Amino acid sequence: MGKSKVLIIGGTGYMGKRLVKASLAQGHETYVMQRPENQIGVDIDKVETLISFKKQGAHLVPGSFEDYKSLVEAVKLVDVVICAVSGVHIRSHSILLQLKLVEAMKEAGNVKRFIPSEFGMDAAKMKNAMEPGKVAFDDKMVVRKAIEEAGIPFTYVSANCIAAYWLGGLCQFGKILPPRDHVIIHGDGNLKGRLLQ
Repeated sequence: MGKSKVLIIGGTGYMGKRLVKASLAQGHETYVMQRPENQIGVDIDKVETLISFKKQGAHLVPGSFEDYKSLVEAVKLVDVVICAVSGVHIRSHSILLQLKLVEAMKEAGNVKRFIPSEFGMDAAKMKNAMEPGKVAFDDKMVVRKAIEEAGIPFTYVSANCIAAYWLGGLCQFGKILPPRDHVIIHGDGNLKGRLLQ
């Protein structure tokens, strides 16, 4: 496989850091969108992460969803766009960001592959999901429809909800460590699988 020029949006987040590292390790010319200083603020961890990317050979590209022109210009530099917007943006805000990104890619006209911020359950198979997940899956389907209608080549990555992320907290929302006093079992009791011991 040939080398690509890859733009990663959300590179300082949980998934983004790993995607930047993997892209560089594979020898791709890697670009990381860097928000303006007034949007990053004094988040030293993000600044240090961006500096480490630069030291590893990544190109930092100024850009912002609030500045559509900068988004289009960033997209024009690459063949592949990977969106790894943070989990805090998954509901409602993420849909707006990714729809804006789809428009920018459509305008740029040069993207050979787009990997949207999915990295979870396959949204197309989650029609009967319960709240609060249903909202996120419905939003992802709106983004998928926009990508497909724009004719942008895409790959959806369904990683089973990043199982390792949820496993430690026994699927308890907002927990990283397993609770000691009680566990909420999500669902309606209709067992679709079983735990092997």
